[in-house]
Amino acid sequence: MAITKQLLENFKQTTEERWESKHIDDAIYGFQIVPGTRWNPGLNEEEIAQYANALGVQFPDDFRTFLGVMNGTNLPTLNVYGRSNEPTREGIGAYSYPRDIDFVKHLIREVGEGSEELRVTMAEDGFDLPKDCGFVPIYGHRYLLCTSDLRRSVVLSIATPSDAIVYGETLEEYLIREFLEQSPLTLET
Repeated sequence: MAITKQLLENFKQTTEERWESKHIDDAIYGFQIVPGTRWNPGLNEEEIAQYANALGVQFPDDFRTFLGVMNGTNLPTLNVYGRSNEPTREGIGAYSYPRDIDFVKHLIREVGEGSEELRVTMAEDGFDLPKDCGFVPIYGHRYLLCTSDLRRSVVLSIATPSDAIVYGETLEEYLIREFLEQSPLTLET
């Protein structure tokens, strides 16, 4: 079933409310959302088409709907190194067009360079990676798989070509897992 604008509006409101009272946990390793983070406004159809053209892919229908509601986050994330005394570093957060287009293209090139190894890794995990697919980074090392089937919106986690998994069978599943899984909140339409 396709993701709906109403579900995305609920998701946006829920995550932004959650982020208002969020705090950075210095005992945790990894990227964390900064308190007060908000989603950027969505793109119009022309901007979505420009973004897809800039990347040379066709976006799945679910991602087009997503981009119409929200387009990345307004604040960077913080990469926290626990209590190792290593200073925190900023990361982009959820990627936004056109702000992050150069970095998005860089990430796509990196994945492309390891595509054969990635194909083997995914096959070992029981996932057939189509040869004609494209990858669009959406948050950190999470990539939306773009194929000729525009109804399909699989999200992969690709740390390296040898360290990759399916992180969501659909964009909706991914969004809930990435941003709400630790929360008792659920999305209701």
